[in-house]
Amino acid sequence: MSELQELSIRQIDEALKLATQKQVPATITIPQSRAWVNYPSRMLAMTDTHLLIELPLPEANIAPHEFTPAEKLGLSFKLKHYKHLVSVTVAGIVDHRLGDVTMKAISLCLPTRMQRLQRRAFLRVDVPANRVVRASFWMGGRNAEPQGPSSMPVWTGRITNLSAGGFQLVCPPDRVARLDVGENIGVRIAFGSDDGTVYADAQFRHVEENDQGIVMGFQFLGLAQTPEGKEALRVISNKVAQFQSHERHHAS
Repeated sequence: MSELQELSIRQIDEALKLATQKQVPATITIPQSRAWVNYPSRMLAMTDTHLLIELPLPEANIAPHEFTPAEKLGLSFKLKHYKHLVSVTVAGIVDHRLGDVTMKAISLCLPTRMQRLQRRAFLRVDVPANRVVRASFWMGGRNAEPQGPSSMPVWTGRITNLSAGGFQLVCPPDRVARLDVGENIGVRIAFGSDDGTVYADAQFRHVEENDQGIVMGFQFLGLAQTPEGKEALRVISNKVAQFQSHERHHAS
């Protein structure tokens, strides 16, 4: 099973030391305007009390963010066979010398809790032909789900592949959502009467058309940053593991 694993203090220390030695890429996740926003970063250095990560450079399609002391951030990075997920607190912005270059870095208080998930949970797997996984989605994030009569549309589709990082679904051509790439949505994923339902925030990433209909791709946002999101991540990663097992069984 692809459960979220809680790390010990020793394991957290080892993971952060190795990640900073390798200066692995990292992703900062923060809430902005009722939605989650991801910023690319890099692990830089570690002291006895703080972790330093690269201050994200401005990007054309992402609004700049001013990181302030005491602010809570989500941080994730890939290391060996796992993706590590942690909530951290900003201590401040500092100068960090890397070789001959001095750069701005975010100084973070060292975390005392961290979780990890096997990286294979982030590999996309096709939903087996004998399973039906449906999604309903709407504009504005999971907390903006229309209740009762509403002018806000709710679209539906059948999920064709899934990972802990995102999903792909197929919509009939006459009922496709009119979304711009980069827009945030809320989604309700139903795995079946016995398997439960999960809610998540996601970002629209791409669209194409094939013989099945309109294929839309989405990336999950902020799943590791709230208790509800962590539970959704646990359910989704377990379903991915089940589908991977089914795929291996039928390939052998």
